[in-house]
Amino acid sequence: LGTVDVPGGFRFKPPYPRSAPPELKPAGKDVRPMTPLEGMPLGFVCGPDDLLVDDDGAPIRIDKAYSWDSPLAAHGLMHTVIRNAWAGDPYRIDTLMMYMSNMAWNSSMNTVETIAMLTDSDEAGNYKIPFIIYSDAYYSETVPFADLVLPDTTYLERHDCISLLDRPISHADGPGDAIRHPVVEPDRDVRPFQSVLIELGARLGLPGFVDDDGSAEYRDYADYIVNHERTPGIGPLAGWRGKDGTSIGKGEANPDQLQRYVENGGFWHHDFADDQRYYKMANHSYLDFAENMGFIPKAEPIVFQLYSEPIQRFRLAARGHGRVLPPAAERSRIETYMDPLPFWYAPFEEAAVDLEKYPLHALTQRPMHMYHSWG
Repeated sequence: LGTVDVPGGFRFKPPYPRSAPPELKPAGKDVRPMTPLEGMPLGFVCGPDDLLVDDDGAPIRIDKAYSWDSPLAAHGLMHTVIRNAWAGDPYRIDTLMMYMSNMAWNSSMNTVETIAMLTDSDEAGNYKIPFIIYSDAYYSETVPFADLVLPDTTYLERHDCISLLDRPISHADGPGDAIRHPVVEPDRDVRPFQSVLIELGARLGLPGFVDDDGSAEYRDYADYIVNHERTPGIGPLAGWRGKDGTSIGKGEANPDQLQRYVENGGFWHHDFADDQRYYKMANHSYLDFAENMGFIPKAEPIVFQLYSEPIQRFRLAARGHGRVLPPAAERSRIETYMDPLPFWYAPFEEAAVDLEKYPLHALTQRPMHMYHSWG
């Protein structure tokens, strides 16, 4: 515990540390046809009241994230979508749209079963997953199973944003972000998928994608990167903000922002002052900086929770306390594993293994050329 954000210890990388628990909640309690989602699809639940379940406790989302099945699914459960759609559990869908996920091969935990689900049909001969839309830059293993393929560009042919708002590249001594930018022109009939999504949003008239007169808000993804604001003054990129490009973190949109990144090798980085580098959770100088950058709502100390109140709320629900209670079949599991204090238990998969014959564990990671099907 004494090695958190100290010299030689585990150090936070901006925009972290964040408030604990985070304020962002997953949206989806009131989903209606032909109506945009009322908030972010991902978030952090702080108790049963934040779960996306119906009156019977059944999951609302097709991946069962933020339900009693997986209450703390901070990133959702993409790897369960195909299986759940195939099984009609918790419900059937008419269209499956996938991007950035070669689920028929290297992004799947079980390629044989996944391929079988993508091609399986019911007693009437209809596909159990009726219509599949897939976007890829290559003829990956998933492309043959799609009804509609949207050919994407590669990293060298489009703009991308490596943002502080999502998977930042900062190091412990300062925040940073980056872009990819086109270095070659596409020589075939392809379009950047991000730009396609923005155009679809405008055609559908979705809030945030059209002006007051109904015209498109953004020309393409590059225009979105420069001009979109998550909150006032906070956009996808933190560097060279403001009309004159002299602001960082917060500031008006700068029409020359992408060019400034290109001139700087595609990257932006800010070095902390010496008095901002350590104890960021309680460092007044850093917390003031973090508030000005939009990392945290207020420059207040961030208190670690060794005893987790959000976890305890789930245990109390399993014991019958609160407005939202787990189904009877889930209560024992929730009460056992939703312990507000950390504890160790054997991984569930070990129950299927003879530990005397196979006592070792191997941790593996896909090499980069297999990480996604596109590049």
